[in-house]
Amino acid sequence: MLEVLLKGLDHADAAVRLDVARVLGMLDETRALEPLRRRYEIEPDANVRAVIAWAGRRVYEAQQAGYDTLNALYRYFNVDRELARVQDAAEQALLRQLEQGLDTDLRQQLEKASKRRMGLTLAAGIGGTMLAGPLGGLAAARMAAGTGPLEISPGFDARPHLGTRRTPATRPTNDDISVWVKRLRESLAPAAREQAALELSHLNNPAALPYLAAAFALDPADKVRDAAQRAGKLLYWNALYWQMEQDGTLQAEIERRAAALRAALPQHDASHGAPRLDKGIGGGNSESDVQTDVSEILRRAQLERARRKKK
Repeated sequence: MLEVLLKGLDHADAAVRLDVARVLGMLDETRALEPLRRRYEIEPDANVRAVIAWAGRRVYEAQQAGYDTLNALYRYFNVDRELARVQDAAEQALLRQLEQGLDTDLRQQLEKASKRRMGLTLAAGIGGTMLAGPLGGLAAARMAAGTGPLEISPGFDARPHLGTRRTPATRPTNDDISVWVKRLRESLAPAAREQAALELSHLNNPAALPYLAAAFALDPADKVRDAAQRAGKLLYWNALYWQMEQDGTLQAEIERRAAALRAALPQHDASHGAPRLDKGIGGGNSESDVQTDVSEILRRAQLERARRKKK
């Protein structure tokens, strides 16, 4: 879809180039910024050149604001929720490994401390048995501190399945749009033009994009311009979404982003199967150092989940 629009910037007909520039400006398509710049430098038609300049300013402002078409598309069609489920599973596995690995590490730390306090013989005969009990060293330490047994932070499996799956893509149509285009262009009442823009988005025919872009750029009513842009973006997102699902790029992008999310989590020590801490047990960590590392990792995980839920 984007490729078709970008090719339209070089169309022989100036009217087509003008329509395409308006569409790109309406869509805030930041990937078109460089093609718009290149076309502006060679565009011979003054009217088209002015529209390209307008579109370029809009796209640049969108880029500076952090807007991205694919991110917006993923939010609208719930792809980001599917990615969140992947990250939730990775976080949960990480926290389980964290608990298991630090349980072993703290047991070792407590055994060493016990040996220093009680003497090697007493520690091997009595203290070691106590510290190796069924709760494990980490649970024993927390019980001794009055905090109870360690629990993985709640909520990592609490996301309901309803509403977490991405919305299926819908094939764009070739439905007749002439009635609603006429109303969008000719109706005297702003409410009627606004309704026409809405109906065009429901028809799901990308051929409506140039008409919506013209309304967005030229209509005197703010509500109509807003409705036209909203309808245009929905048409564009759906066409992109359908294309990406059909050619496999959507699944590839989901896998790429899921891998990036996993990579952003704390790395694991392959030799012990536990998350790698900055200092390491052999590097002189105290029991409080290890617990501080645990708290910080858990805190970051919880903050990241809270941030995603707000979106």
